[in-house]
Amino acid sequence: MKVALAQLNTTVGDMDGNEEKILEAYRRGIQSGVELVVFPELTVTGYPPRDLLHRNGFILRNFEAVERLAAQSGEVGMVVGYVGNHEGGPGRDATNSVALLQNGHILATRHKTLLPTYDVFDEDRYFEPATSNAPVQFNGQKIGLTICEDVWNDEDFWSRRRYAVNPVLDLVNQGAQLIVNISASPWHLDKNETRRCMLTNMAAKIKCPLLFCNAVGGNDELIFDGNSIAFNAIGELIAQARRFEEDFILVNTESSEALKYKSNCPEEDLYDALILGLRDYIQKCGFKSAVLGLSGGIDSTHGAG
Repeated sequence: MKVALAQLNTTVGDMDGNEEKILEAYRRGIQSGVELVVFPELTVTGYPPRDLLHRNGFILRNFEAVERLAAQSGEVGMVVGYVGNHEGGPGRDATNSVALLQNGHILATRHKTLLPTYDVFDEDRYFEPATSNAPVQFNGQKIGLTICEDVWNDEDFWSRRRYAVNPVLDLVNQGAQLIVNISASPWHLDKNETRRCMLTNMAAKIKCPLLFCNAVGGNDELIFDGNSIAFNAIGELIAQARRFEEDFILVNTESSEALKYKSNCPEEDLYDALILGLRDYIQKCGFKSAVLGLSGGIDSTHGAG
Protein backbone atom coordinates (compact mmCIF):
# COMPACT_ATOMS: atom_id res chain seq x y z
CA MET A 1 0.00 0.00 0.00
CA LYS A 2 1.16 3.53 -0.79
CA VAL A 3 0.75 5.77 2.25
CA ALA A 4 1.64 9.36 3.09
CA LEU A 5 2.65 10.37 6.61
CA ALA A 6 1.69 14.02 7.19
CA GLN A 7 3.84 15.28 10.06
CA LEU A 8 2.00 18.46 11.12
CA ASN A 9 2.59 21.23 13.63
CA THR A 10 -0.86 21.88 15.12
CA THR A 11 -1.99 24.41 17.72
CA VAL A 12 -4.09 23.38 20.71
CA GLY A 13 -7.59 24.81 20.30
CA ASP A 14 -7.07 26.23 16.80
CA MET A 15 -9.37 23.72 15.15
CA ASP A 16 -9.97 25.88 12.08
CA GLY A 17 -6.25 26.24 11.48
CA ASN A 18 -5.60 22.56 12.19
CA GLU A 19 -8.38 21.52 9.81
CA GLU A 20 -6.90 23.69 7.08
CA LYS A 21 -3.50 22.04 7.55
CA ILE A 22 -5.10 18.58 7.39
CA LEU A 23 -6.95 19.33 4.16
CA GLU A 24 -3.87 20.86 2.55
CA ALA A 25 -1.84 17.73 3.31
CA TYR A 26 -4.72 15.49 2.22
CA ARG A 27 -4.89 17.21 -1.18
CA ARG A 28 -1.14 16.74 -1.49
CA GLY A 29 -1.63 13.05 -0.80
CA ILE A 30 -4.19 12.81 -3.59
CA GLN A 31 -1.76 14.46 -6.00
CA SER A 32 0.97 12.03 -4.89
CA GLY A 33 -1.13 9.00 -5.81
CA VAL A 34 -1.31 7.41 -2.37
CA GLU A 35 -4.18 5.30 -1.01
CA LEU A 36 -4.04 6.68 2.52
CA VAL A 37 -2.88 9.86 4.29
CA VAL A 38 -2.03 9.49 7.99
CA PHE A 39 -1.99 12.33 10.53
CA PRO A 40 -0.70 12.49 14.14
CA GLU A 41 -2.52 11.98 17.44
CA LEU A 42 -5.32 14.47 18.22
CA THR A 43 -4.57 16.38 15.03
CA VAL A 44 -7.96 18.07 15.06
CA THR A 45 -7.64 19.62 18.52
CA GLY A 46 -3.89 19.77 18.95
CA TYR A 47 -2.06 17.92 21.73
CA PRO A 48 -2.44 18.13 24.69
CA PRO A 49 -5.91 19.73 25.02
CA ARG A 50 -5.97 19.19 28.81
CA ASP A 51 -8.78 21.07 30.62
CA LEU A 52 -10.31 22.24 27.35
CA LEU A 53 -11.77 18.74 27.35
CA HIS A 54 -14.06 19.83 30.18
CA ARG A 55 -15.79 22.24 27.79
CA ASN A 56 -18.66 20.62 25.90
CA GLY A 57 -18.42 23.21 23.15
CA PHE A 58 -14.79 22.34 22.53
CA ILE A 59 -15.56 18.66 22.02
CA LEU A 60 -18.58 19.48 19.84
CA ARG A 61 -16.46 21.68 17.56
CA ASN A 62 -14.00 18.82 17.28
CA PHE A 63 -16.83 16.45 16.17
CA GLU A 64 -17.97 18.98 13.59
CA ALA A 65 -14.44 19.26 12.20
CA VAL A 66 -14.21 15.47 11.77
CA GLU A 67 -17.55 15.43 9.97
CA ARG A 68 -16.37 18.17 7.61
CA LEU A 69 -13.13 16.29 6.96
CA ALA A 70 -15.10 13.12 6.22
CA ALA A 71 -17.30 15.04 3.77
CA GLN A 72 -14.15 16.19 1.94
CA SER A 73 -12.69 12.69 1.69
CA GLY A 74 -12.69 10.72 -1.55
CA GLU A 75 -11.13 7.46 -2.74
CA VAL A 76 -7.96 8.33 -0.87
CA GLY A 77 -8.46 7.51 2.80
CA MET A 78 -7.57 9.70 5.75
CA VAL A 79 -6.51 8.62 9.26
CA VAL A 80 -6.93 11.49 11.69
CA GLY A 81 -6.69 11.85 15.47
CA TYR A 82 -9.55 13.53 17.36
CA VAL A 83 -11.42 13.56 20.67
CA GLY A 84 -14.06 10.85 20.68
CA ASN A 85 -17.12 10.29 22.83
CA HIS A 86 -17.35 7.51 25.39
CA GLU A 87 -20.75 5.85 25.27
CA GLY A 88 -22.31 2.93 27.07
CA GLY A 89 -21.47 2.97 30.73
CA PRO A 90 -19.73 4.86 33.52
CA GLY A 91 -16.40 6.59 33.01
CA ARG A 92 -14.99 9.72 31.49
CA ASP A 93 -16.88 11.38 28.67
CA ALA A 94 -13.97 11.72 26.24
CA THR A 95 -11.75 9.24 24.41
CA ASN A 96 -8.44 9.74 22.63
CA SER A 97 -9.54 8.51 19.24
CA VAL A 98 -8.65 7.93 15.61
CA ALA A 99 -11.03 8.01 12.63
CA LEU A 100 -10.66 6.42 9.21
CA LEU A 101 -12.37 8.57 6.59
CA GLN A 102 -13.11 7.72 2.96
CA ASN A 103 -15.64 8.59 0.24
CA GLY A 104 -17.48 11.14 2.34
CA HIS A 105 -17.93 8.86 5.35
CA ILE A 106 -16.40 7.95 8.69
CA LEU A 107 -15.58 4.31 7.94
CA ALA A 108 -14.37 3.41 11.40
CA THR A 109 -13.26 4.85 14.73
CA ARG A 110 -10.94 3.36 17.32
CA HIS A 111 -9.86 4.55 20.78
CA LYS A 112 -6.56 4.60 22.61
CA THR A 113 -6.13 1.61 24.91
CA LEU A 114 -3.10 2.59 27.01
CA LEU A 115 -3.40 5.99 28.70
CA PRO A 116 -0.08 7.25 30.11
CA THR A 117 -0.18 8.95 33.50
CA TYR A 118 3.48 9.58 34.31
CA ASP A 119 6.19 12.10 33.51
CA VAL A 120 4.51 14.83 31.36
CA PHE A 121 1.36 12.78 30.69
CA ASP A 122 -1.98 12.94 32.50
CA GLU A 123 -4.32 11.22 30.05
CA ASP A 124 -6.13 9.01 32.52
CA ARG A 125 -7.55 12.19 34.05
CA TYR A 126 -9.34 13.10 30.83
CA PHE A 127 -9.93 10.02 28.69
CA GLU A 128 -11.71 6.70 28.99
CA PRO A 129 -9.51 3.86 27.66
CA ALA A 130 -10.64 1.37 25.05
CA THR A 131 -11.34 -2.10 26.37
CA SER A 132 -10.81 -3.73 22.97
CA ASN A 133 -9.61 -2.99 19.46
CA ALA A 134 -10.05 -4.77 16.15
CA PRO A 135 -8.55 -4.27 12.68
CA VAL A 136 -10.47 -2.16 10.18
CA GLN A 137 -11.03 -3.07 6.55
CA PHE A 138 -9.57 -0.63 4.04
CA ASN A 139 -9.01 -1.26 0.32
CA GLY A 140 -8.85 -5.02 0.83
CA GLN A 141 -6.44 -4.94 3.78
CA LYS A 142 -6.90 -5.26 7.51
CA ILE A 143 -5.32 -2.26 9.25
CA GLY A 144 -4.62 -2.02 12.96
CA LEU A 145 -5.13 1.55 14.16
CA THR A 146 -3.21 2.43 17.32
CA ILE A 147 -2.43 5.63 19.19
CA CYS A 148 0.98 6.54 20.66
CA GLU A 149 1.32 4.65 23.97
CA ASP A 150 -0.34 1.59 22.44
CA VAL A 151 3.00 0.63 20.83
CA TRP A 152 5.07 1.28 23.98
CA ASN A 153 4.36 -1.92 25.89
CA ASP A 154 6.04 -4.84 24.12
CA GLU A 155 7.05 -7.51 26.61
CA ASP A 156 10.04 -8.51 24.49
CA PHE A 157 11.51 -5.00 24.54
CA TRP A 158 10.79 -3.61 28.00
CA SER A 159 12.16 -5.39 31.04
CA ARG A 160 9.29 -4.03 33.10
CA ARG A 161 5.99 -3.12 31.47
CA ARG A 162 3.51 -0.52 32.70
CA TYR A 163 0.46 -2.36 31.36
CA ALA A 164 -0.78 -5.93 31.19
CA VAL A 165 -1.79 -5.88 27.51
CA ASN A 166 0.00 -5.43 24.18
CA PRO A 167 -2.51 -3.75 21.80
CA VAL A 168 -0.32 -4.23 18.73
CA LEU A 169 0.08 -7.97 19.26
CA ASP A 170 -3.65 -8.30 19.89
CA LEU A 171 -4.38 -6.64 16.54
CA VAL A 172 -1.93 -8.86 14.67
CA ASN A 173 -3.45 -11.94 16.29
CA GLN A 174 -6.78 -10.76 14.86
CA GLY A 175 -5.34 -10.64 11.36
CA ALA A 176 -4.01 -7.08 11.01
CA GLN A 177 -1.71 -6.81 7.99
CA LEU A 178 -0.51 -3.27 8.65
CA ILE A 179 -0.10 -1.37 11.92
CA VAL A 180 -0.59 2.41 11.88
CA ASN A 181 0.40 4.37 14.97
CA ILE A 182 -0.59 8.03 15.22
CA SER A 183 1.41 9.75 17.89
CA ALA A 184 2.20 12.88 19.86
CA SER A 185 5.41 11.66 21.42
CA PRO A 186 7.30 14.48 23.20
CA TRP A 187 11.02 14.80 22.65
CA HIS A 188 13.85 14.53 25.12
CA LEU A 189 17.53 13.73 24.68
CA ASP A 190 18.19 10.14 23.57
CA LYS A 191 14.48 9.37 23.05
CA ASN A 192 14.83 9.01 19.28
CA GLU A 193 17.16 6.05 19.59
CA THR A 194 14.91 4.31 22.12
CA ARG A 195 11.89 4.89 19.90
CA ARG A 196 13.68 3.61 16.79
CA CYS A 197 14.89 0.43 18.49
CA MET A 198 11.47 -0.23 20.01
CA LEU A 199 9.63 0.14 16.71
CA THR A 200 12.23 -1.85 14.77
CA ASN A 201 11.86 -4.75 17.19
CA MET A 202 8.10 -4.50 17.10
CA ALA A 203 7.89 -4.60 13.28
CA ALA A 204 10.26 -7.59 13.11
CA LYS A 205 8.29 -9.39 15.82
CA ILE A 206 4.83 -8.95 14.29
CA LYS A 207 6.09 -9.54 10.73
CA CYS A 208 4.01 -6.79 9.14
CA PRO A 209 4.70 -3.16 8.21
CA LEU A 210 4.51 -0.55 10.97
CA LEU A 211 3.96 3.16 10.33
CA PHE A 212 4.62 5.76 13.04
CA CYS A 213 3.32 9.29 12.35
CA ASN A 214 4.42 11.75 15.03
CA ALA A 215 3.44 15.33 15.76
CA VAL A 216 5.95 18.15 15.52
CA GLY A 217 6.12 21.55 17.20
CA GLY A 218 6.02 23.17 20.59
CA ASN A 219 2.89 23.37 22.76
CA ASP A 220 3.53 25.07 26.10
CA GLU A 221 6.35 23.16 27.84
CA LEU A 222 6.25 20.19 25.46
CA ILE A 223 8.30 19.83 22.28
CA PHE A 224 7.42 17.26 19.62
CA ASP A 225 10.24 16.37 17.28
CA GLY A 226 8.38 14.69 14.43
CA ASN A 227 10.87 12.16 13.07
CA SER A 228 8.04 9.96 11.79
CA ILE A 229 9.33 6.58 10.62
CA ALA A 230 8.12 3.51 8.76
CA PHE A 231 9.27 -0.11 8.78
CA ASN A 232 8.62 -3.05 6.49
CA ALA A 233 7.57 -6.52 7.57
CA ILE A 234 11.10 -7.58 8.56
CA GLY A 235 11.80 -4.50 10.64
CA GLU A 236 13.85 -2.54 8.09
CA LEU A 237 13.55 1.23 8.01
CA ILE A 238 11.89 2.29 4.74
CA ALA A 239 11.03 5.96 5.40
CA GLN A 240 12.02 8.72 7.82
CA ALA A 241 10.73 12.27 8.17
CA ARG A 242 12.72 15.32 9.20
CA ARG A 243 13.29 16.37 12.78
CA PHE A 244 11.79 19.50 14.37
CA GLU A 245 9.89 20.65 11.28
CA GLU A 246 6.79 19.72 9.35
CA ASP A 247 7.23 17.06 6.72
CA PHE A 248 5.27 14.92 4.29
CA ILE A 249 6.75 11.55 3.36
CA LEU A 250 5.62 8.77 1.04
CA VAL A 251 5.80 5.14 2.09
CA ASN A 252 5.41 1.94 0.10
CA THR A 253 4.65 -0.62 2.78
CA GLU A 254 5.96 -3.43 0.55
CA SER A 255 9.33 -1.78 0.02
CA SER A 256 12.44 -3.89 0.55
CA GLU A 257 14.84 -0.97 0.12
CA ALA A 258 16.28 -0.46 3.60
CA LEU A 259 17.41 3.02 4.60
CA LYS A 260 20.04 4.09 7.07
CA TYR A 261 18.58 5.83 10.09
CA LYS A 262 19.53 9.52 10.15
CA SER A 263 20.61 10.83 13.53
CA ASN A 264 22.08 14.08 14.78
CA CYS A 265 24.53 14.78 17.55
CA PRO A 266 22.82 15.61 20.89
CA GLU A 267 23.96 19.25 20.73
CA GLU A 268 22.32 19.74 17.33
CA ASP A 269 19.05 18.16 18.47
CA LEU A 270 19.05 20.27 21.63
CA TYR A 271 19.64 23.47 19.67
CA ASP A 272 16.86 22.67 17.19
CA ALA A 273 14.49 21.75 20.03
CA LEU A 274 15.12 25.02 21.85
CA ILE A 275 14.58 27.05 18.68
CA LEU A 276 11.34 25.24 17.84
CA GLY A 277 9.95 25.34 21.36
CA LEU A 278 10.65 29.04 21.90
CA ARG A 279 9.40 30.08 18.47
CA ASP A 280 6.15 28.12 18.75
CA TYR A 281 5.50 29.28 22.32
CA ILE A 282 5.76 32.92 21.29
CA GLN A 283 3.80 32.57 18.04
CA LYS A 284 1.04 30.28 19.32
CA CYS A 285 0.47 32.48 22.39
CA GLY A 286 0.28 35.56 20.17
CA PHE A 287 3.14 37.44 21.81
CA LYS A 288 4.48 40.38 19.83
CA SER A 289 7.78 40.70 21.69
CA ALA A 290 9.77 39.04 24.44
CA VAL A 291 12.71 39.73 26.76
CA LEU A 292 15.16 36.87 27.03
CA GLY A 293 17.51 36.49 30.00
CA LEU A 294 20.46 34.25 29.15
CA SER A 295 22.47 34.05 32.37
CA GLY A 296 19.96 31.83 34.14
CA GLY A 297 20.03 33.89 37.35
CA ILE A 298 17.71 36.45 38.91
CA ASP A 299 19.85 39.26 37.50
CA SER A 300 18.58 38.34 34.03
CA THR A 301 15.24 39.94 34.89
CA HIS A 302 16.67 43.24 36.14
CA GLY A 303 15.29 46.10 34.11
CA ALA A 304 13.16 43.83 31.94
CA GLY A 305 10.04 45.83 32.75
